[in-house]
Amino acid sequence: MLKQRFLVHFGTNFITHFLGIIAGIVVARIAGPSVVGVLSYGTAYVSILAFITGIFGSAHIKLVSEGRDQSSCLAVYRRLRGISAIIYFLATLAMFLIQKYLLNYQFESKEIQIVILLSLLAHFLSLYEGYTNVIYTANLKQAKANLPNFYRNIAWHVGRVVIVILGFRAVTLASYNLALSCLVTLYCAYLLKEFPRGKYDKKLAKDYIRISIPALIIVIVNNITHYADKLLLAHYTNTTQLGYYSAAFSLGGMFMLIAMPVSNIFFPLFSKMISMNNWEGVNINIFKYQEFIILFLFPIMCILAITIKDPLLLVLGKRYKPSVTPLIILLFSTYIVLLVLPYGNVITGMGKFYIYAWTNVIKLVIFIISITVFVSPRFLNLGATGLALNQLVLNLTGNLVYLFYVMNYGKVRLFMKNNIRHLVIILISFAAFLGSKYIKNTYEYWWLFYIPLYLIVCYGILIKFKLIGKEHWLLLTEALNIKKTLNYAKDEMSNRDVKNN
Repeated sequence: MLKQRFLVHFGTNFITHFLGIIAGIVVARIAGPSVVGVLSYGTAYVSILAFITGIFGSAHIKLVSEGRDQSSCLAVYRRLRGISAIIYFLATLAMFLIQKYLLNYQFESKEIQIVILLSLLAHFLSLYEGYTNVIYTANLKQAKANLPNFYRNIAWHVGRVVIVILGFRAVTLASYNLALSCLVTLYCAYLLKEFPRGKYDKKLAKDYIRISIPALIIVIVNNITHYADKLLLAHYTNTTQLGYYSAAFSLGGMFMLIAMPVSNIFFPLFSKMISMNNWEGVNINIFKYQEFIILFLFPIMCILAITIKDPLLLVLGKRYKPSVTPLIILLFSTYIVLLVLPYGNVITGMGKFYIYAWTNVIKLVIFIISITVFVSPRFLNLGATGLALNQLVLNLTGNLVYLFYVMNYGKVRLFMKNNIRHLVIILISFAAFLGSKYIKNTYEYWWLFYIPLYLIVCYGILIKFKLIGKEHWLLLTEALNIKKTLNYAKDEMSNRDVKNN
């Protein structure tokens, strides 16, 4: 049930993210970019040291997928995760206190300070949710892995709309997030009662630490590049610019919903296949995934890049015009990540975490250079657009390194037919872009008919030149088989065995 496992993960995230976009639009229009920026700042601030808690998750997934004793792994992971959570909380609190009272750093407002402290407590409690997700992911139980986050996000999106409609701002939103974290923590504790409590194994703990040392570098760099950029943007400009970027990131990040389920499935799957020297199975799974991404996602991203400006301003309002360019850049930045994503999972599946680690060191160096060039007032000072360009550069750098490694040291093949499809879609999209320059000046809502026209022409050409066939449409329909997916989720939730295929 490989496709169904993917769809359970993707479907739950898609639903919550779609609701998040709707809720985000309401919040953005009512509360404004400043409130959005304050919340984004608080989240980024408390997340900068969150790498401390995430260093043992990959080790747990790998060891369990390789067949290590489940109860012993749980005992070791529980203790290591608990210790790291306490260290994270104390370190983040210390960072805030030192910054405020010893360094006399002046935050933009008192509201930001309160939001930071409330967000810290909420994030600390939500770590148990992440712990639950790792445990179920390691056991290939995707429905249960996603359930706590699914409930939390539904409640969060509905609740924040009500809060802003009632006239409350960032502090109330942060308080509500804290209350949700408390409830979800209790629910996670209830779910995990099904797992046996084993004894702590010192020898096994050393394996966790050995595997996690390179992972430490990975999560440090990921956290810095994912959160420090937002803090630096607010520092160099203000929280309003951060609000513009956050609005763009929320919409562009919708496509990143694919990334997490792919990683959660491919990592344990590739780890098992590579341990059995089944490289053909690895190649087949990568090929099918890339076909799906190129044929059914890339055209959508292209047409969105061409047409997104008018719908975005219609929905969010003209004051979010600075979000348009960052959104377009983030769309293609996201696509690069999605296309090359499986190769990173091959590296971790091979147990070559040090490759991931060194790649992330390179990314950190690039990050420092690009964030300075694109965002700093001393150089280009591009604000939200500069931050989006920074993400594009980072994604290009990291993923090219992953691709180079697996092509030279693994047994992974590139599929030339994919490149032909890419080229054709790029040429079609470029022609569509040139055509849009004339049409959009004639009709106010030109994009309403232009989007279906583009898709008809694009897929018509692909069919004409036999670059897409029945097998691809069958792949799409099978992947979107809701009944099969729901049956899978039902079987998993009732603890019935599900088959992998």
